[in-house]
Amino acid sequence: MAHVHAPGLVLRMDPDELLNNAAKCSCEEDLAVNAQHYFLCIAADAKEGWWVPLFTGPRVGTKEIPGSSKTGDPRWIGVPAHYSTDQVWRASHKAVQRAATAAHDRSTPKLANRVIAKSLPGPQEFPGISA
Repeated sequence: MAHVHAPGLVLRMDPDELLNNAAKCSCEEDLAVNAQHYFLCIAADAKEGWWVPLFTGPRVGTKEIPGSSKTGDPRWIGVPAHYSTDQVWRASHKAVQRAATAAHDRSTPKLANRVIAKSLPGPQEFPGISA
């Protein structure tokens, strides 16, 4: 899996593996996702990225990503995706690779799961992001 970690990339990841590799979540530990989820990259630099877990159903305060804005594997395209601005994960690219491997992410660079730019939430929407 040699994905370029950039805004719009979606990977299935294991949050325990993220934590085991020094990732940080912006919310309280008991409020953070604790099972495998799709995560959306909303910002990245040369060393790390900021990732938002995606939920299949709406929750109070979540926003939906339109299905027409998703590309990639049919398993990703076929499920609804909602995100909360209350939870963002900061993780090194190595941590992301390990968490995606642990979650058996099936996307490939040729068929990457993505959200197109016009539907991508901006980092400014997430109070948990700090440089």
